[in-house]
Amino acid sequence: MRESGFYHVCSEGLDKEVIFSSQDDFVAGMNYVAVCSCRFEVRIMCFCLMANHFHFILNGSYEECWKFGCEFKRMCAMLMRRCQDVENGMKDVEVQVKQIGNKNYLENAVAYVLRNPLAAGYRLMPDQYPWGSGDMYFRVCHIPEGRRADCFKVRELEKTLKSNYKVPGNFVIDSNGMISPLCYIDYKSVENLFGNPARLLGILSAKKEAEFEVFLGIADSYNPDIEELRFSVKELIREEFGVKAVSQLSMEQKIRLCSLMHRNFRASRKQIALITRLNMETINTLI
Repeated sequence: MRESGFYHVCSEGLDKEVIFSSQDDFVAGMNYVAVCSCRFEVRIMCFCLMANHFHFILNGSYEECWKFGCEFKRMCAMLMRRCQDVENGMKDVEVQVKQIGNKNYLENAVAYVLRNPLAAGYRLMPDQYPWGSGDMYFRVCHIPEGRRADCFKVRELEKTLKSNYKVPGNFVIDSNGMISPLCYIDYKSVENLFGNPARLLGILSAKKEAEFEVFLGIADSYNPDIEELRFSVKELIREEFGVKAVSQLSMEQKIRLCSLMHRNFRASRKQIALITRLNMETINTLI
């Protein structure tokens, strides 16, 4: 019998591309989480999907958690190919599986995953970020809203989910075609772990990003709000280069833009990579 434990499963952040480029992409990603929850013998404690990477805290054997992460990565690669015409978008992306050894680390790992949008600069509380499980814990009601999968005809369900993946009949699908995370998140275990919402909020308020990123071996943290940064860069390139989009810049202009973003907006290397679509190796030589 395989030994069960808690594991932090995550991907490296893409330097030039994004996994999820639209709301439809994110909805598809959320549904992939639901599908993977059925395929592997794991319990999903929490998760967060960001534009260029993902995080999960899973309970199960190492083998099942590893297979879960690899299958989710494969499905993301298919999404990038289908929706963005990006071939091999996840080919060089490593899936990391880190064992969580004790209760204290588990609490902080859950908080770290739920805090990811804040660390990326989104001006949202963790329970307001739609592409994760932040809204699943200590709710007034844990009954999902929408239609059960077994109320759909086969073709109607495939059209709604935009796939032919099989899901349990008791899974509930909302008006956007997204399977409610309440159907597959182990929210009770997380609530039991923290005991009360005050304790969860207290640990969420502690910034552990640097500690976890050193442990995971991932790059520097995000600083300004990514959407604000995109708006500011749009204004900057209009004034500085007389164009409307970063894609219209020459390589020389993009290199200059990297320095301007770092100096004017304190943008991180990851943010600069996402906006300029330059690789991290090039950016590291500039900043």
